[in-house]
Amino acid sequence: MSMDLPDNKKWEDAFIGFGFDAAVGRLFMGIIHNLNGVGQAFSMQVELLTMMFAQADDLLAEISLATSLEEAQEKSAKLRVMMGRRADLVKHLPREVEVLQETMQRASVLTEVVSDPPGAKPFKLDSVIRTEMEFLTSDGFFKHKIKKELSLADNVPALIGHRIEIHQILAALLENSSQALADNFDNEPEPEISIATSCDGGNVEIRITDNGPGIGVGDLEHIFEPFFSTREDHLGLGLYLARLMAVNSGGSLTCESSGDRTCFTLRMVVQGGELAN
Repeated sequence: MSMDLPDNKKWEDAFIGFGFDAAVGRLFMGIIHNLNGVGQAFSMQVELLTMMFAQADDLLAEISLATSLEEAQEKSAKLRVMMGRRADLVKHLPREVEVLQETMQRASVLTEVVSDPPGAKPFKLDSVIRTEMEFLTSDGFFKHKIKKELSLADNVPALIGHRIEIHQILAALLENSSQALADNFDNEPEPEISIATSCDGGNVEIRITDNGPGIGVGDLEHIFEPFFSTREDHLGLGLYLARLMAVNSGGSLTCESSGDRTCFTLRMVVQGGELAN
């Protein structure tokens, strides 16, 4: 039975809402993943420091019992070397704290979108991109197997409006590229995703490119159609809804594919820093 236009609008809105719930799910997966990483780093350092303190206490006892200056100096040298090695390892801990802080700051983006009126606060496009990249690190293949290249323009202004839509569009595109690379993993070259941004004053552009197997000419003209997918276990709604959200936000989403390069381009119109409706 065919659905009329209002029914289409209802299921589109429902699926977009489901996409937001999925984004929140990625948020928590990303937080848990990064918390685990930071926790493991601190746990290892605490264990090593505990061992060092015990060893240092033994060396200090030996130094106090030394019968000659040479023997005391030899023991002191061992103590300095041991503490120096541990100090070198501890230097990495501030970076772990920074990773945790950055993750929490980026995670706050979605909660702000939930609680604030649309367009209430300006946001940086770089932050949205890095947040979505961070969420996907909970996927082992994306984190460890794919080379990520970022080329983010310095002249993109702080934007207002459609932040959650950009989050969801980027999530769909990044997941699509990651899956294409996973399907082609046994082939050369090394899996790679690149994200580039640009701004010409009136338009902001985001390009997501992967070096996967590419999209056949016959499939390329259908990829934005609902329920079209080249994968048997996919509904074929991700790219359709991504383009729908782009258009509803006053922008466009296009795709070019040739050889082993596929590039999705999201363009948004900017009017005085505010994204067009």
